[in-house]
Parts: sequence; C-alpha cells; structure tokens
Amino acid sequence: MTRSTKIIAALAAALATSGTVAFPAYAAEGKVSAVSYADLDLASADGAASLKKRVERAARDVCTFEGDRSLDGAMEAKACAKVATARAMPQVELALAKAGTQLADNGRITVAAH
Repeated sequence: MTRSTKIIAALAAALATSGTVAFPAYAAEGKVSAVSYADLDLASADGAASLKKRVERAARDVCTFEGDRSLDGAMEAKACAKVATARAMPQVELALAKAGTQLADNGRITVAAH
C-alpha cells in the first residue's frame, strides 16, 4: 500500500466512525458543516432547542444548490435538508443524553452532503 493510499484509507476510516451524516445523491456534493454545541447548556430545554435549530440550519446550508433557483431545485434542496436533519438527529439525541453526565463532551455534530 502506498503512503497516499494509507492516508486515504485512514481518512475514510476516520470519517466512517466520526458521526458524519450522508445524504441523498442530489445533495450538494462535498459540503460539510460542523455544528458546535460547546456554548449550549444541553441539560436545559432552551439549549436542546438551540442545538436542534443549529442542525436544521446546517442541513439547509449543506443542501443549498448554488445558482439553481428553479422550483425543482428548491424542492430537492428542501427534501435534502429534511433527510439531512433526520440523519443528524441520532447525534443530537446522543449529545442530549450525555448532557449533565461525566460522559458529556463539548463537541460538535457533523452534517455533510456527498
């Protein structure tokens, strides 16, 4: 295995275990957004709601089609964002479940389109 192949394999393995969210084929290819929640109190209802809104906003951002202002493009972007949000929710729920415990971390949720 060459050095570049090893690097690519390591990156692929890291992405596979990092909680990266995959989206439908019509998603904006290659876009990734990291949603930080270090500043939120996830043990509170307001903190949990803020995190969910951040994930929804990030999903809209990664599913935006640059230059496509057609109705079909808007509908595909909306559908992509809905799926992206749904696929990111397990990461959100895990972060909320860990809130206030020794397992809590001040991390981020990764939202990505491929």
